[in-house]
Amino acid sequence: MVEPLPRQPPGRTNHQVDATPGARAASQETIPSEAPLPAQALSFDQRVYALVALIPAGRLATYGQIAELLGAYGCARQVGWALRRLPLPSTVPWQRVVNAQGRISMDPSRQGSDWIQRELLLGEGIAVAADGRLPLAAHRWQPADQAPWRPLGR
Repeated sequence: MVEPLPRQPPGRTNHQVDATPGARAASQETIPSEAPLPAQALSFDQRVYALVALIPAGRLATYGQIAELLGAYGCARQVGWALRRLPLPSTVPWQRVVNAQGRISMDPSRQGSDWIQRELLLGEGIAVAADGRLPLAAHRWQPADQAPWRPLGR
């Protein structure tokens, strides 16, 4: 049984918590001191990792889809940054998250992780075109695939 993650504490929004690499100091200014963090509170990155860990082999999700499920609408890039901060190798199946066009984000700044992602997806039986295109419609993960499921942050 999959347990939902705790909601963000009052006074915080998803995009204020560990959303970008240099934003921690700035985000602390927006968090009222009267809203202390409970010990079990998770950072944005941790929430992304926990949700991505639910995507089964052979399924794909988009960065925007993960952000929406976390209740962080419009924070697809922050999801990508969180996944990029994962140390490799990782038990989190980061390779199953792709861009909204159903492609692997091919970029020299990824330092080869785009090719690692391609190989991992091929190993899961997902066809990957030379330009990184994927059959997203055929392999899209729907949270209902993981019953019981409840959207996070709602």
